[in-house]
Amino acid sequence: MTRRTSRSLLLTVCLLPVLLLAPVRATAATAAADPVPGPAGPGWYLADISRAHTQKLVLVSPTGETTTVYQRKIAPLWGGFQLLDWSTDGRTALLSTADRHGTQLVRVDVTTGAVLELPVPRLDAALLDSDGSGVIARTWKRERSNTRVLDKISWTGTRSRLLDSASGAMVLGHHGTVVTGDGAHDRVQLLLSTTTGAVLDRFRPGGYCGPVRWWDDTRLLEACGSDLYLVDPTTGSTERLTRRHGPGDFGHLDAREAGGRLYVQVAGACGYTFVARETRRGEMRHLRVPGAVGNVVMVDSVGKDLVIEHAMSCDGERPRSVLARFDPVHHEETPLVELGGRESFGRILVFGEVRASQF
Repeated sequence: MTRRTSRSLLLTVCLLPVLLLAPVRATAATAAADPVPGPAGPGWYLADISRAHTQKLVLVSPTGETTTVYQRKIAPLWGGFQLLDWSTDGRTALLSTADRHGTQLVRVDVTTGAVLELPVPRLDAALLDSDGSGVIARTWKRERSNTRVLDKISWTGTRSRLLDSASGAMVLGHHGTVVTGDGAHDRVQLLLSTTTGAVLDRFRPGGYCGPVRWWDDTRLLEACGSDLYLVDPTTGSTERLTRRHGPGDFGHLDAREAGGRLYVQVAGACGYTFVARETRRGEMRHLRVPGAVGNVVMVDSVGKDLVIEHAMSCDGERPRSVLARFDPVHHEETPLVELGGRESFGRILVFGEVRASQF
């Protein structure tokens, strides 16, 4: 496994005046990045990695080679970024940052390192619009408001209202749509056109539910209370995926299939999370990962293997910071990326996967 170090960061900023509902200015910048060996494809990952006062956005190949595509200095009180989204073609990443001037969305061209920054006041959540024209952003309606609105915002700052009251996680749908919670009606989810804001479907998955990601071409994986369901947003049909809980199991967060078996991301006590295997009786059995100290986070599944991350847990004991392929049957691990002692992973996204927004 090799690791490439990032070169110096070169920023060129130019201001573009735009008229919005609230004053917003767009800026563009170009960041020097390691040369990317062609577009990413299946089996690639985009990871947020922090070390001391520097945060990097790193592309990881299927065999573990890393390429830094963007980096940013972290000030004592602000300056870091959150990885929000990655386009399905692997070419564009969406980040958010906050500083003394407010909140910005940052578009990063993963293949060149080119950057565009777009200030968005009172930002709550955002995803890349599927047509590449901008973002679908949820913002607080005004200062000290309990209402969040959903807008389509172009890269030049033009804003179009999609929904006057939105809630919960949101996820892009097919053919220019988005699934989001209806802020005006508890337990109701909406399928909206991202072009016109028209409500195409309303559905109730059952209980208080929120999308996690697309499970396949027609069904969403949704977290409903402490269990996972598969939901078709065009018909409203639901199928319960997980039901039974084992010791220390306080809820199910995500699931993957590998080698014909179902593996579940489980929430334990005090913020601890681990991976469990579903038995033939539908029960959850803690998956043993040799060498695991803190949390074990399921990132992906590849054939019969899982791709897992070793992460910090609530007890504060420092784990190995590693992204690895893991054979869940023979309990054998093959590291892809091992970080240094002062480095840690943030969010890791999977090429081609459509995930829901983070709150």
